[in-house]
Amino acid sequence: MKHMSYGAEHRTSMWPNCTAVGNKTALTDEQVWKTCPYVNRDGQVNPDRVLPNDFQSFFNLSDAVLYNSIAATFQQGNGAASSIYSQNAAEFLKTWFLNETTAMNPNLNYAQMNRGPSGQQGAYTGVLDLRGFAKIASGILILRKSKNVDWTADLDSQMIGWCNKYMDWLKTSPSGKQAAKSENNHGTIFVNQFAALQLIVNDVAGAASSAKGYFDGLFQGQLKSNGDQPKEATRTHPWHYRNFNIAAMITNARILRYADKTSQSGWNATTQGAVTIQTTLDFLLTTSPAASGEADTAAEVYPNIAAVVAAYGDPAGRYVGYLKATGFAYVDEPTFLWAHTFALTGGDSSIPAQPAMRHGASAAVSWKANTALSVWVLAFPGLLIGLGLGI
Repeated sequence: MKHMSYGAEHRTSMWPNCTAVGNKTALTDEQVWKTCPYVNRDGQVNPDRVLPNDFQSFFNLSDAVLYNSIAATFQQGNGAASSIYSQNAAEFLKTWFLNETTAMNPNLNYAQMNRGPSGQQGAYTGVLDLRGFAKIASGILILRKSKNVDWTADLDSQMIGWCNKYMDWLKTSPSGKQAAKSENNHGTIFVNQFAALQLIVNDVAGAASSAKGYFDGLFQGQLKSNGDQPKEATRTHPWHYRNFNIAAMITNARILRYADKTSQSGWNATTQGAVTIQTTLDFLLTTSPAASGEADTAAEVYPNIAAVVAAYGDPAGRYVGYLKATGFAYVDEPTFLWAHTFALTGGDSSIPAQPAMRHGASAAVSWKANTALSVWVLAFPGLLIGLGLGI
């Protein structure tokens, strides 16, 4: 049986420093990779990183599984009948995780691999490369809850088996342990991924515990009283990394709400400084991406705005005003369709908080005739956000 190792890609911001190697002639690429020590240049992506491109392939997989699963719900029988979309989702998952000749090993031993004389092994930073599991969990739960005939008991059992093995690796490996205790976005995203895996293996209580543990623990130390994120603010690209971590906070809040509807959701989680997810987004909106040379990444905040408005509302019209000032045609974006309040108002009036809608309870009313759409919104409203913000 042949299995594939994910992530024979190289750590993003590590660059070779060959000044002390003592070579008399130019080194070949292979000699550089094995001989020269590598040093971190935060925010500077080494182009060698994409020679193997597994991380982008996994993003493509997670999007394909999610959107094919959603499309399947529009078919006959509210998603239960076989269709090209449900067949696609099932086949993609089989190819990546289960087929003998193509299956990924359930570990990240080579993800964001360190090069150099002491390298050739993966780093803990590579764990977040599989953050798309939040989308994969969404897709699987859609197929499972709609009783789609292409999501067979055997396929479900095999996926649960693979995920259990991978979760064991996350809990016991040095990379997994270090990612889990990281205080910045790596720690937040570890919870995203682990809780999503728990949902796939039907450990709903465990997923709730993981997400709640984040808000009771790591979240408390990530935010200053003004809403800033010191662990992300000091990075070379603070606009990107603040957005990246906010997106992960949002995912944890949605997982918690899905997994334990009786609990105080992550949206209500407050630090000792009275800071919430909304507060940290509000702080971010007072900063300028151009100030840190990140004008080209300004759009990363838009999905976060959509998610925050869906949860907290926009009674004063602040977020609508911000979006209009940017000139972003947000009403045409699918991200803002998930945020029901934006979709209903078209963004032309102030948006009050609507607790029932933000948890998916009135989705069938929001899209009156579209029972297929309400199936997946009601089944799993939590994870439909763009986590593909990069590294």
